[in-house]
Amino acid sequence: MKKYRDNVAQFANYRQMAMLNPFDAVICLKKANNGEFEIVHYNDKLPFSVLQDVKATKADQFFTKQCWQQLLKIVQQEFNIARKMELYSETEQMKKTFAVSVQQLEASLIAVILREEQKDTKPYLQFVEQHVCPVLTTDLQGHIIHQNVAATSVLSSEHHSLIGLDIFSLLECNYVNEVQLLFAKSIEGATLDMPKCLFKRNLLSSEPFYLRIHPTYFNGEIIGVHFFVKDPKSFINDHDAFYYLALKDELTGIWNRRAFKEHWLQHLNDNQNEHQQATIILVDIDRFKKFNESLGESKGDELMRMFSHRLRELCYAKCALYRYNSDEFIFILKDATIDKIEQLANSILDSLKQPFMIDEQEYFISVSIGISLSPADGKDIETLVRKADQALFSAKEHGRSHYRYYRDDMTNVFPNEALMEAHLRRAIEFNELSIHLQPQMNLNDNSINSFEALLRWNNRKFGFVSPAQFIPIAEATGLIVEIGDWIINEVCRYQKEWSAKGYRPVRIAINISPKQFRKENFARKIKATLKKYNVAPQLIEVEITESSMTNVHETYSILTELKQLGVYVSVDDFGTGYSSLSYLKRYPIDIIKIDQSFIADIEKDDKNEAIIKAIISMSHNLGLEVIAEGIEEPSQVAFLKRHRCQKGQGYLYNKPLPVETIVAQYFVG
Repeated sequence: MKKYRDNVAQFANYRQMAMLNPFDAVICLKKANNGEFEIVHYNDKLPFSVLQDVKATKADQFFTKQCWQQLLKIVQQEFNIARKMELYSETEQMKKTFAVSVQQLEASLIAVILREEQKDTKPYLQFVEQHVCPVLTTDLQGHIIHQNVAATSVLSSEHHSLIGLDIFSLLECNYVNEVQLLFAKSIEGATLDMPKCLFKRNLLSSEPFYLRIHPTYFNGEIIGVHFFVKDPKSFINDHDAFYYLALKDELTGIWNRRAFKEHWLQHLNDNQNEHQQATIILVDIDRFKKFNESLGESKGDELMRMFSHRLRELCYAKCALYRYNSDEFIFILKDATIDKIEQLANSILDSLKQPFMIDEQEYFISVSIGISLSPADGKDIETLVRKADQALFSAKEHGRSHYRYYRDDMTNVFPNEALMEAHLRRAIEFNELSIHLQPQMNLNDNSINSFEALLRWNNRKFGFVSPAQFIPIAEATGLIVEIGDWIINEVCRYQKEWSAKGYRPVRIAINISPKQFRKENFARKIKATLKKYNVAPQLIEVEITESSMTNVHETYSILTELKQLGVYVSVDDFGTGYSSLSYLKRYPIDIIKIDQSFIADIEKDDKNEAIIKAIISMSHNLGLEVIAEGIEEPSQVAFLKRHRCQKGQGYLYNKPLPVETIVAQYFVG
């Protein structure tokens, strides 16, 4: 901080303004009686290219001649209007562009704010300068360091500048505590809203206004907070305001999954979009679970906020960003060319070449990207996301950290079932089958000690084939028995390998088809495989469906043999059959899995809530563990926890992942 006058007490707020501004050069000028301008004080962020003599007290000697000639034209015109100024720097042999804003502080005192425009970075105050709403920007302590043109225009002559003041001291007392709480969240990276707020002395608005609090980023770090003062008529009532908040992700401040679905419906219902192409870009963070486990939840959240901010910087007018689930983000691009799509995809990958700094340590994130197009790949959002996910899966399978478009061969549409069967019969021989594991989260403490094994098929000719396509063929042809035996063998082999490496023991659930379950030697096969790999029986869970239990005596005999071995028995898709209640008491069952159709409709149907509560209560009374399938929303978790459901699995926690990925995320590191 430089000063050239001892008697500047009357300019204390403006001296503070220059000191507090973290990224602009601020120079306070006093106009003398002879019309000349004198330097009162300035901060230490002045670029060298504008200076002639830093010891000078007169402005025309302080600045270079070229700079002062342009500045003089600006300061003699109307204040509080941003303009641009270009200077040629002889020392650096280049042209520099400055955004210039002049604020009238008192009759003879003005502040000149210079912001050098960078080609490779975005100045984070620039977008608020000409924002239609009043915007106040504070530092991390809540001192106001900037007010935009709109804010200045609505302030009274008595309070024409708020620079240097504590923003909390300006609030009506009824609003202070809530704003302080939102402020604390915002400096951690969250964007938050407050439907009603009011400043003292009718500053900025005589009526309660809608307040949005947004973190201010500079060089990738949060250095303050923007307060956007919005017209309360932006929302009709409190219900509309809170509805808006429900569409925002609490951690990152960007749109959430609910907003994604509702915005897509708006897109479909808009006749103007009838022939418009839309693009879904699905971005998945590679191995993010490992970051959370290594850094801890708090630092993991910080990393997620920093990551989402980088993605948000890439958005433009016809592009929207959503947090789809824990580590997946979706961009919707409207009417974009292939060049524009690939430009964004490459920009995403390029933006992650720079590290994220946490506790002075560098961390690098990589992502895999899947892309689907509408209407070429479908119009409904479920289809487009599923196809983008298939493209994403392909990207992960082929090395990660790149993008892939959805292709028809990814849906594995075979010319006919006979050809599919022919290829399926050779799948084990050609090593085309693999196992993916989906974690089952303990809802009480977020620990994971069990997984479900799911089958995947990557055919040598047709690529990845959906289980929905090949499992029915395997069932109809009887191939499911051979494939099921292969799965049991593979799971036990993995268990032996993990035990030898000293990994913590986890239980793995294996889906057993009705045909395999009813084989006369099924329990003996399980016993032989456990013995072959020396696997503890309690590490294996046999998962059957209601359709496997049509013959009472046969079912009881098989389940009794399995329980004598010591393996766990679970019933999948509970509640979708007709005999659910009758077999709970009759058979030796350990675990009930609530079908995902009930979970998906928790918030839509009161009857579903009643059914789920009844299933959980009844299972607990019978000493059974309950696992909920298909969890995708935090609200579903909250409901299940309230009613003491022990475990859950679904995309909210993680999708089914290759075994090596599961090992890397949950066992190693």
